Formats: sequence, structure tokens, C-alpha cells
Amino acid sequence: MNTIISTEGVPLYIKIREALRTEIINGNLKRGQKIPSEDELAARYGVSRMTVRQGIIDLIDEGLLYRRQGLGTFVAFPHLERDHTRLTSFFESARQKGIHVAATVLNVQVVPSRRRIASALDIPVGEAVIHIRTLRYANHVPITLHDAYIPEKLFAPILSENLEDTSLWDIMEKYGYRVKRAIQKLEAREADPELAKLIGVEPGAPILYKERTIYAEDGTPVEFTFCYNRGDLYSLTVSMER
Repeated sequence: MNTIISTEGVPLYIKIREALRTEIINGNLKRGQKIPSEDELAARYGVSRMTVRQGIIDLIDEGLLYRRQGLGTFVAFPHLERDHTRLTSFFESARQKGIHVAATVLNVQVVPSRRRIASALDIPVGEAVIHIRTLRYANHVPITLHDAYIPEKLFAPILSENLEDTSLWDIMEKYGYRVKRAIQKLEAREADPELAKLIGVEPGAPILYKERTIYAEDGTPVEFTFCYNRGDLYSLTVSMER
């Protein structure tokens, strides 16, 4: 990787960008691999660091590269694209696409329900809920921080379950509540410093934020979730007709 396209009149940053793109497409830079630093690339191509940075920013915007705070810039994995036309779990959706997924449980505790959570779960404010916070990975890269709240009166035994290797919905079904439908809200947000550190992005990076209420077949609300998804690695598809 020591030459750039010799095209008259094309800005240098575009030549750098396309040289890096070619390396990615040809597999010389592999998914998940850290690329050389801006200083290394500048020296290699004989251009300024700012020129290299602009080319890299273009590829980050396209989703071919991503940054991890304090670690450098890496070749991106394919986006985890969720089909919201039908209700599927994170694990089910990813595995259907051949993406390796995993989850680390950061916290499980029984807490009194706040007003927003109580309203969604149709329980009195202050009634006990189980808070399950997990960090989810796609192809070994952190992609989602998932804050789920479920009624303690329905699912107290879940506290003794293995929540890392099994979908929460599968466990709920074991206790007689099969997930049937969901109502969710989506909005764009920016990662605050704490969230950014957890999911490996810069503070202020784009986040796809979701609030979702899950209902069982009999209409019982069984889960309310705050979900923070990396905007550079997560996308969704919705089918619409007129």
C-alpha cells in the first residue's frame, strides 16, 4: 500500500480514499483490522496528515471504516441490519445473517420502577422490576447497550438464569409468556461519554436510540427497554406500502 491512483485533477484526499477502499475490497485490509495511523499513511503516501484524515472520514461516513476511542481506526464489519417488518430478537436476527453475536451481562438487579417504566409495564410506580443491562456484540465488536426492565412479580426466577447465552424472550416463554408484539419509538441521539466508552465510539457519535414495550400473546406487557445502538454499525429496514 504505497501508491495512489494517478488521476490528473483529482484531489489528493480522494486518491487516498480510493486507495484505502481498494485495499479493503481486495482483502488486503480485513474486516476488524486496524489500519495504519494517519501519520504512517501520510508518510507512506507523501501527503499531509489532514489530507489522509479527510479520506478516512469519507470512508467512515460510508461505513467502511470506524473509530474506536483510544485504539485507532478499523475496517468495519457489515452493518447489523434489523428487519423491523417482523418482531425478532437481536440474536435471531443476527444469526440469520451469519453474524457472530454475543452478550455480556453488566448488571442484574431488582429496582423500584420509575414512572416511565411503570407506565409502559402497566404497574404502579415503585413496584419492583428486574433491570438487566447487557452489552451486545456483533462479530466481537460492541454494537448495542441494552437496558431491559421486566416485572419482578412475573419473572423472579429469571434472576437465576444464564442471561448471556439465551434470548430473554426464550426464557420468558419458559415461564408462560410468549412474546407476540411490540411498540417502539426510534430517534437519533449522540453518545455521552459513559455510553461512548462502553460501545467503543467517540463522545458525540451518532446513536440509534430505541424505546420498546414488548407484549405477550395475552396482551400483558412483559418488557420495557432502552436500547442504544451504534449508528455506524447498526441499521434497520421497515417495509411500507401505500
